[in-house]
Amino acid sequence: MLHGSTPTRARVLGAAAAAAGVAALPRFARGAGKPVVRIGFLDSFSGVFADVAALHKTGAQLALEDINRTSRVTFELVFGDDASNPATAGTEARRLIGQEKVDVLFGGTSSANGLALGPLVDELGIFNLALGPFDSTLTGEKARRLTYRFGCNARMVMRPLANRLLALGKKWYFLQSDYGMGRDSYAQLSQALQRAGGTEVGHDVVPLGTSEFSPSLTKIRNSGADVLILANSGQDAANSIKQFVAFGMQKQMHLAGINLEDFYFKVVPLDAIAGATFSVLWSPYASDSSRKLAARIHRAINAPVSARHFYGYGGLVALTDRILAAHTTDAEKLAAAFDDHAFDGYKGTRSVWHGCDHQLAQDVYAGAVVNAKTFARTQFLFDVQSEVPAAESDGTCDSPWARAAKAAMASQTIGHREGYAPKTV
Repeated sequence: MLHGSTPTRARVLGAAAAAAGVAALPRFARGAGKPVVRIGFLDSFSGVFADVAALHKTGAQLALEDINRTSRVTFELVFGDDASNPATAGTEARRLIGQEKVDVLFGGTSSANGLALGPLVDELGIFNLALGPFDSTLTGEKARRLTYRFGCNARMVMRPLANRLLALGKKWYFLQSDYGMGRDSYAQLSQALQRAGGTEVGHDVVPLGTSEFSPSLTKIRNSGADVLILANSGQDAANSIKQFVAFGMQKQMHLAGINLEDFYFKVVPLDAIAGATFSVLWSPYASDSSRKLAARIHRAINAPVSARHFYGYGGLVALTDRILAAHTTDAEKLAAAFDDHAFDGYKGTRSVWHGCDHQLAQDVYAGAVVNAKTFARTQFLFDVQSEVPAAESDGTCDSPWARAAKAAMASQTIGHREGYAPKTV
């Protein structure tokens, strides 16, 4: 429905009748003779990561429109809400597989949920493309045969960030939320600081979902740190940033963090934190393809385009491309179709699916927050200042984590999906 339009009762009833008629049709009839592939889109549509998942959904729905316009297959999205909770993720995955009869799974933001789903999808015999979990072990020692990851892992994200942070100073104070990405990122960055001969001035760990950071900020203000590093994300990052500015701490130390969502441009005080360093998941200005993608999304939403739109759009494009290449929804054959495939991933250099650990190697960035005037011109929160290309972003298949992933997957068995016949597409 277009913004500003008001449906009449007749139009609502007509739409409902039309929807019921479509639902009653056999699946193949809906696509005008095309086979239909149902994609179970499982993400945190409620809970602490709901704002991220909402943008994943918008991007994926736009991709679905573009894909179905020319594809030999009709793809459908069937939604499940994991509520940012691992137990709920398992329940919803079983519902999508057992009741909705989806052919593959897709999506996800929470690392805890992503790690919980890995063994489950192997047990149930369905392929899963994890979208946004950052925990590095998901494509390391806890890698699974039927799971690939589209987004970056924490190790990848920290590489350009660490390069940038070491230029700002070598006395760091960490303020970390107690969740997977926070713990993983702290480990990565503290090791980088130690290797560089720097000093960890302090390390505070607070519960995920903390809204009041004054006790920690009081200590940090008097610590003598050169850099405060926020090992948090989402609303936790936004709240800690606003309180950092309220304490006037931007005048005495640099601010940096593992993740400031680029759609928080209205939430954080841009002029007060201009120049602060954060990881950047994607840039609309990275390449011709990223500019075209940003323009396509902007036309649809009439608002600044986020990396999370890119995750939803690019992830679904990548998944459907591999389904079409495999010509089947058979889970093991589909996973094999990902192995070592290189493609234009809407970044500066080509992205490649690492068959050894099931991670998508891709360009990774760090950047500085722009001021309000620059944002009004660019419509993007960051100025990219450090970049690591895809070929260097996550090492090689001889890296320790890739060897751990290969060993883990070699020992796993795949379950048989009861009552399911893979589709030929």
